[in-house]
Amino acid sequence: MYKCFMVLMLLSSIGSIRSEAHERDKALIADITVTGKIVAFENNEPLPGVTIVLKGTGKGTATDAKGEFTITVPNNKAVLVFSYVGYLSQEQAVGNQTKLNISLVQDSKALDEVVVVGYGTEKKRDLSGSIASVSADEIKATPITSFEQGLQGRVAGVQVMQGNSAPGGAPQVRIRGANTVLGGNEPLYIIDGVPVYNSDLETNNNLNVGTQPSNALASINPNDVVSMEILKDASATAIYGARGANGVVIITTKRGQASERGKISFEAYHGIQEISNKLKLMNTQDFIKIINERTTNFGGAPRYLDPSIYTTSTDWQDFFFRKAPMSNYSLNFSGGTTKNQYSISGNWFNQEGVIQQTNFNRGSVRVNLDNRLNDKFKVSTSITASRSTNNRSLNYVLMNAMQFSPLLSPYDKDGNFANLNTVDTGGENPVEALYKTSDKLTVDRFLGNVLGEYTIIDGLTYSLRLAMDNLTQHNDIYVKKGSFIYPSPGATVKENKGNNYVLEHLFNYKKVFRDNHKINITAGYTWQENNTVFFQQSGTGFQFDDFGTYNLGAAAITNPNVSFRNKSTLLSYLGRANYVLKDKYIFTLTGRADGSSRFGDNNKWGYFPSGAVAWRISKESFMKNLNFISDLKLRTSYGMTGNQEIGLYNSISRFSSVQGVMGSPLVGFVGYVPTSLANNDLKWEINKQFDAGFDISLLKDQISLTTDYYIKRTEDLLANLPIPGSSGFSSILINSGSIENKGFEVGLKSTLIERKNLNWTIGGNISRNETKVLKLAVATKQFFAPNIPSPIDRPVNIIREGEVLSSFWGYKEDGLDENGDIKYKDLNGDGKVDGNDQTILGSPFPNLIYGFNSNISYKGLTLSIFFQGVEGVKVFNSNDFMIANSVTRISNQLEEVNDRWTPENKNPNAKYPRASTKQLLVSDRFVQDADYLRLRNISLSYNIPTSKVGIKWIDVAKIYISGQNLLTFTKYHGYDPEVSQTGSNSLVKGLDRGSYPANKTITLGINLSIK
Repeated sequence: MYKCFMVLMLLSSIGSIRSEAHERDKALIADITVTGKIVAFENNEPLPGVTIVLKGTGKGTATDAKGEFTITVPNNKAVLVFSYVGYLSQEQAVGNQTKLNISLVQDSKALDEVVVVGYGTEKKRDLSGSIASVSADEIKATPITSFEQGLQGRVAGVQVMQGNSAPGGAPQVRIRGANTVLGGNEPLYIIDGVPVYNSDLETNNNLNVGTQPSNALASINPNDVVSMEILKDASATAIYGARGANGVVIITTKRGQASERGKISFEAYHGIQEISNKLKLMNTQDFIKIINERTTNFGGAPRYLDPSIYTTSTDWQDFFFRKAPMSNYSLNFSGGTTKNQYSISGNWFNQEGVIQQTNFNRGSVRVNLDNRLNDKFKVSTSITASRSTNNRSLNYVLMNAMQFSPLLSPYDKDGNFANLNTVDTGGENPVEALYKTSDKLTVDRFLGNVLGEYTIIDGLTYSLRLAMDNLTQHNDIYVKKGSFIYPSPGATVKENKGNNYVLEHLFNYKKVFRDNHKINITAGYTWQENNTVFFQQSGTGFQFDDFGTYNLGAAAITNPNVSFRNKSTLLSYLGRANYVLKDKYIFTLTGRADGSSRFGDNNKWGYFPSGAVAWRISKESFMKNLNFISDLKLRTSYGMTGNQEIGLYNSISRFSSVQGVMGSPLVGFVGYVPTSLANNDLKWEINKQFDAGFDISLLKDQISLTTDYYIKRTEDLLANLPIPGSSGFSSILINSGSIENKGFEVGLKSTLIERKNLNWTIGGNISRNETKVLKLAVATKQFFAPNIPSPIDRPVNIIREGEVLSSFWGYKEDGLDENGDIKYKDLNGDGKVDGNDQTILGSPFPNLIYGFNSNISYKGLTLSIFFQGVEGVKVFNSNDFMIANSVTRISNQLEEVNDRWTPENKNPNAKYPRASTKQLLVSDRFVQDADYLRLRNISLSYNIPTSKVGIKWIDVAKIYISGQNLLTFTKYHGYDPEVSQTGSNSLVKGLDRGSYPANKTITLGINLSIK
């Protein structure tokens, strides 16, 4: 008992001593008053209304209009919590500080509230132009090689056609239609502030044996992209002046965010690809039958007297197509403090092609750093380095596989390539050509960008950007010994080096006056220089193939070397003023002056103004009772932009070297001849655009709708004007002619269900565009695109006033005659069918493009479905000239050619004419409906609830399975309706000629985030 008593007394004494000490501490340490200022990290702008709370209590305050605050805390151990809508919350221990200056970092989840515009940012509510956004989740929803593929079907008014589906192949991107005939139609890309035009350094217009077009932008890792903004109308694009006519795509990559600890993210997927659609070709017996008909129809003897002895029936497609793997691995480290943030990522992507011997792989590293050196000065750095390799196939290789005789086999009895050139209906062994010809493109890219921002006074900042884009394309082409088409071994080495340098000086002023007046003014000066160096060496007659392209000195015949250097410079002054009155009246004025070395001496400078007005009707008093309308804004704009992609040195006289011999004895010499006339008046193509639209949100933003109507006219089109031959030249390049695009766009997003465990959102877009040629420089008011090679040997596209650009041109069929041959319509009624009876057969541009997506989430499960399609488009199926022509050229035929006119079945309504030697004409038979609706992607994912199972160090753990291009609904006759073999060529459009076919893919993936 005594011991217990003494213990209680001791505890009581200790408690009394601690209580007295605590009271003395309270007496010694009075309440501390803390003051400070809170600004936005990205622009150092004060943030009014930030909530400051003493952690663990309900005590707090908020910042005033200047971003300043005052709060009293009990002691120096107090911790303050700063929070603001759209920004990451931040904690700060008081310590011995009585003044705190805090920079809040924008929350990536709120990026949809802030839109990146040309040379700055704007709140979405303050926009007066037509701008659409695509998020990182949408970009990564489908496995893609290049980030611009992520735009397909996601944005109204933007057509992305993967016309060449080869690994690393180049998609075509058209924003509100095609604007030019001879110039460039691709949009301008801005990657973290650096302008990049996707003009592949290669030039390959050989439709016969040329390679599949490659994509320079495929060197950029799509996993690094956090958002893309698409600038469509003149108000949004005029600040890019002579480069804005085709629209602008602004790419923002991942950056670090302030957090207590760093974050590690890992993403990986693996997929299996296979061809979406295999052609049904004739077997041996069907082929023999039609060949025999071909001779007997004209009185000859059957070519194959005993068909039963031919037991081989080869489908050559089986030797070309395969199931091919695709894999992607990305690792990202990010984090930082309020003053310094970092994001470092690495990526490895590998895609084997569904055609043997083709593949694409890319390795890349990206480093993004943000450092605030003091309250006024911030430095941002972005560096990307990548290398990609692309093994490509030649156009004619797949064409040979389609048309080759099923009677033959690629290998002889010893397993070697069979020499088929001496065999009946033979020729070059297609499989031999596939394996004996290699075309490897290696692309190295370094994209570096440093931006310094200095706050002069509150709201006024000056920024200086220095950037460099270094792109090197190295191409090795080699043909081994024994190839039929290239009997002598040959090697070609080509290298293109491009350097793009950018310098920008920008001033930006943002200010809010009396809560009713908001201004955002940007002004600046930019300089950009592009340099390109090219060389090519080639030779033939190598003794053996071991060295490939790495011993050109061993060639028996060395071809003349080729080399050149190009340089262009662009100087610009730009400005934009955005004024918002009472949060409901929005006015924007934009202008840019561009001086370009590409233009003639009399037109070195171009000026591109625009204006826009928007009215937020929902803020008016008469709208207060319409509670179901969350926001309603009307907007309209008009302005001018330019297209400087008119080629280099076209305004000056140029000379080319020629080789010849003269004298006795003959002596070789090199001379120079003029190749073009100067045009001092040559200038940019100008685009004038009107846009009117509205944005509406309903039911507390559960439904949002955006619509636009636009008319844009491109004037001063480039044109080759014919001139008298006495001048020594056939034509001169001038500015003359015009094209008009007009259409509408609708975009819809809706949250149908929003519950604790169940969410369902849908979205969709549809747009219509009409492209019409208004005026041409030539007296005939029309001209033709270049010829399509054999067996067509003529153009199939026409550029004619009053018609769609590059319309298809040819004859209309009128059934079969009594002999089973095709009849063609006599359209002019002169009693005969000749060239005067040709007419427009259709358009290579769709009338409608659309996309639809649905996302349903239940607890951790998410089902996503994405459809995409086009309507009102035609494709010229050049392949059918060989495999659906009733054996005019003794090539294998589609199985459906069995439905033809025969002496035993004289059906005048048969789908195909009789077997014949008669060459078919270019007609509507080959201009085929290419409308399609495609299940672009379907995926099922599961977010593992790691926190519930005690794994707190994993922030996100998601596994998923997805399918791409699993279903395609189309009437098209070939491998795939989404095709345009000529890439960015502005004249030859909608051509299917041995194009690399599309594939369908099943993908398994995992996303992990460790904090």
